[in-house]
Amino acid sequence: MEELYKKTSCGIKQRKKISDYIFYWNANYFSFFNNFSVVSPEEQCRICLEKYKSDNTSVVCSSNNDERRIGIKANKNNKIFLCSSKSATKTSKLFKEKIEILSYCIPSIIKVKENAISEATKIEQEKYSRIVHNLKTLNAQSIQSQFKFVPQRVFADNYNNLYEFLNKEIKNRPDDATIALLRLSKNNAHMKTEFSTHEKLSVENPNLLIHEHNLRSVILNVYHSFDLEFKENKVAFVISDSEYFVSFDYDTIRVALYHLFSNTIKYICNSSKLQVKIYKKENLIYVDFEMKSLHIGKDEELKIFEDHYSGRSTKVKQKNGSGLGGNTGQPDHIQPV
Repeated sequence: MEELYKKTSCGIKQRKKISDYIFYWNANYFSFFNNFSVVSPEEQCRICLEKYKSDNTSVVCSSNNDERRIGIKANKNNKIFLCSSKSATKTSKLFKEKIEILSYCIPSIIKVKENAISEATKIEQEKYSRIVHNLKTLNAQSIQSQFKFVPQRVFADNYNNLYEFLNKEIKNRPDDATIALLRLSKNNAHMKTEFSTHEKLSVENPNLLIHEHNLRSVILNVYHSFDLEFKENKVAFVISDSEYFVSFDYDTIRVALYHLFSNTIKYICNSSKLQVKIYKKENLIYVDFEMKSLHIGKDEELKIFEDHYSGRSTKVKQKNGSGLGGNTGQPDHIQPV
């Protein structure tokens, strides 16, 4: 970073900073850095910066094994170093035009960069807020299930013999204990889904472990977390006997199936049936969820696939939820029933 002095109206010298910018230009893209001291991972760039000072010099780049044009351009606001492949700037005139344009486009480029960083930060904050909200909700539900079986004050009153007390309560109230355990199991499964979803969406290249799985068994493993809710809503669950072994990343498919079941139990009519069909057609394996749903208005047919949106009918029945919406498993069409 260089420093210049400019004279103010009162005659006092005031330092004005000049910003340094580096552009590394290839045929289809350029890299942008805003500090000469950290040019790029290539040490060769640093050597060129120190060695060549003119606005247009041809060099052979040892890092890229090609002939390149490099130059430095300074004005009152900034200094630019441009390193360009000759395929991107075929003539000296074109190179000089590019470096001249860049020297005056810096404010706009910086604005675009700042906006991109701001948007990326906003997206990450939304992801974080979503998972925190969902995990807090699940934790509250788990605590509620636990204290519904044994109130909090009872824990305090029996702190000296808690094991014996709980053992007795489980024997005396096996149905209540089973319901509490199933709710805790479902919430734990939901937490695992939230973490898996966040992990897959937060990295550019998620680690996918592709192995062969029995698709029917995987669907049943996910369904077991919802068994209690299906029984409470008097919904029968039917799945085809056909078994196909398919190669996929277990966690990814499990997350998708979890949200399919979660939205199914939210929209399915009470005292009805969910039928899951697994079949093969033209070398592809299909999984169909067939059910009789609550009423979905014409204006809601697309909205129900948006995050955080719950249909009007589900709100009336107090089934609305939050988190990832039905877009996790959006069908090709909606068929009225």
